[in-house]
Amino acid sequence: MAIKQPLSLTIIQQRLDSYPIPHADLVIGIGRGGAIPAQMVAQKIGAKLLVVRVNFRDDENNPQREMPVFLEDLMVPMEKGSKIFLVDDVSVTGKTLETVKEKLKGFEVITLVFKGKADHVLFPEINTCVDWPWKAPENQISEVPKDRRAFLKSLAGLTAGIMLPITGMPLTDDFGNSLSTKNTPEKDRLGELLPKRKFGKTGISVTMLGLGGAHIAQMSEKEAQKTIEIALAGGVRFFDNAESYGNGLSEKRYGMFLTPKYRDVAFIQSKSTARDGKTMRDHLEGTLKKMNTDYLDLWFIHAVGSPSDVDSRIKNGVLDVVLEAQKSGKVKYVGFSGHADYKAHQRMLERTDALQVCQMPINAFDPNYKSFINNVLPQLIKKEMAPIAMKTLANGGFFGGTSHFNHGDKPRIVPNAISVEEALYFSWSLPISVLVTGADNAEMLQEKIDMARKFKALDEKKRMALVEKVAGFDGRLVEFYKV
Repeated sequence: MAIKQPLSLTIIQQRLDSYPIPHADLVIGIGRGGAIPAQMVAQKIGAKLLVVRVNFRDDENNPQREMPVFLEDLMVPMEKGSKIFLVDDVSVTGKTLETVKEKLKGFEVITLVFKGKADHVLFPEINTCVDWPWKAPENQISEVPKDRRAFLKSLAGLTAGIMLPITGMPLTDDFGNSLSTKNTPEKDRLGELLPKRKFGKTGISVTMLGLGGAHIAQMSEKEAQKTIEIALAGGVRFFDNAESYGNGLSEKRYGMFLTPKYRDVAFIQSKSTARDGKTMRDHLEGTLKKMNTDYLDLWFIHAVGSPSDVDSRIKNGVLDVVLEAQKSGKVKYVGFSGHADYKAHQRMLERTDALQVCQMPINAFDPNYKSFINNVLPQLIKKEMAPIAMKTLANGGFFGGTSHFNHGDKPRIVPNAISVEEALYFSWSLPISVLVTGADNAEMLQEKIDMARKFKALDEKKRMALVEKVAGFDGRLVEFYKV
């Protein structure tokens, strides 16, 4: 095999920033290899993006067919005569570009590749093979089971099974059959609640949207209070938190703005990262004090990172303390959470059946990379545990960020490939009990509340289309928190 010249994303971005790319109405990327280059181009010129999957060569640029073949229909959302940039990472013979151009007759098409033959070439000086940063080594690519499509297809019925009938929110399966009956929306003393879903085998139900606690510590005190009040006014009754968020500041703000007036209507959860029983007990007492409450509705063994981490915590008494707290009444329900390694979740599920809830990443990119959806969600359903979705926008990863809470300059899934609404609707269309959102401010939370109120489940075709749209992104960048 020929030695490949490595190119970092930073070098590519620097070259792209200095390259005089003319404006276009639409950028079309040829997936898989051209998906991220097209997103980078679209972001630079502020154009809309479309990715079409065409199969011709493998990752070593060896032809797999006599001619390139479209793997999906090419539907261009532009009028004839519009200017289109056709983008791929590499063009050796130009056959793939020409095949796609044939489908674009009537449009003004300009081709751009990062290496090879095209109207515009970003690295014309490179004549060797390139190790592109968006092509992960085989051992870093998602362990996607062969029956991924079959599994995702089965989720519509499972999701419908945990959703409660709400007036104005008709549910249908993938064949258009009705899955709901009319019912009066539930209300409490504050007003109308968001639609609710069953919470595993606990016998209770929770609102389909929950407020994430981590961002509460990132806000000003005034904005934190406003965000909590917007949540309550909007029908949110599920409130997430953790002992570690903001070194306890998030819990203190719940104690200031949530529990004094609204403890009777709020379902409140918190978590502990403790590695031993004594610290776990101390964390619980501290959490109850900071949040100004005598009990938690839900308490987690938080941020399990690996199978050995799970084994160590259980050995050191963490699970025993959690179950003792539940028996004493200080905690109603117990569970575990984590975002780094789905194998940690699998180990916890192997070690105990005593937990009722699991919190983990659930998003449209996850099935493509070290997937919790593929590898953990089926087990939760089988055990009748309540799945809580977090990182539905990859904690900034969908916005080009590669650190928690932050956006960034890396290729962006939102808005270049899918919208925020599509991302949330994908997660809500899976059999999750609640989606916990980390809103940056009250206004952002209100947008999520509005989306929840008009939500309609996506069918199998739409879910899979979203998974495929984002498949070309580099998982190491998008879901940077996975190991």
